[in-house]
Amino acid sequence: MRAFLSLDLPEDLRDPLGAMIGGLRAGRAVPRENLHITLSFLGEQPEDRLQELHGALEPLRLPAPDLRIGGLDWFGPSKARVLAAIVAPVPELVRLHAEVDRRARKLGIRPERRPFRPHVTLVRFRRQMPPDAVAALHRFLAEPPLVRVPVLPATGVSLQASTLSPDGARYDALAAYPLF
Repeated sequence: MRAFLSLDLPEDLRDPLGAMIGGLRAGRAVPRENLHITLSFLGEQPEDRLQELHGALEPLRLPAPDLRIGGLDWFGPSKARVLAAIVAPVPELVRLHAEVDRRARKLGIRPERRPFRPHVTLVRFRRQMPPDAVAALHRFLAEPPLVRVPVLPATGVSLQASTLSPDGARYDALAAYPLF
C-alpha cells in the first residue's frame, strides 16, 4: 500500500490556502480536503509493516508546531510540477519530522531521502505544460494574490494511504496521532 505520514492542517487554514492560488488558470488545484504537509513519504509498504509503524507512533507525545505560511514557490526538477505554500521550518516541526522518520527507519521502512522542505501542495501541473499554461503560471508568480494566512498550530499527525488515479490522488486516513 502506498503510504505517507502527514501533518494535519487546522480547518481555519484551508480557505486562506485555497485563496493563495487566486485566479491561476493553469494546472489542477488540490482539493481542499487533501491539503496537508507531508512529514514522511513511505512509498509502497505491506500492511503489517504499517501496523508496526502505527504501534510505534501511538505513544508519540510532541508539541504541535505553529504553521507559518511564508509565501509560494514551485517544485520540480527543471519545470514546475507543483505550486506550493511554503511552511516555515520552525524547530518543533523539524523535530516532529525527524522523530517520525526515526521511528519508521527503526522498523526498516526507508522514507524518501529528499531534504525536508515543509510545504502544502496547492496546484499540480502536467509533465508537459502547454505554452499558455506556462505563461499563465509566470504571470501569476509575478503578481500572486496577497492573502493573510493566520499562524495556527497543527492539529495532529496522520498515517495516510494514497491511491493514484487519472483524476488525482485519493487519501484515506489509516490512523491519527494527536499533538499537544
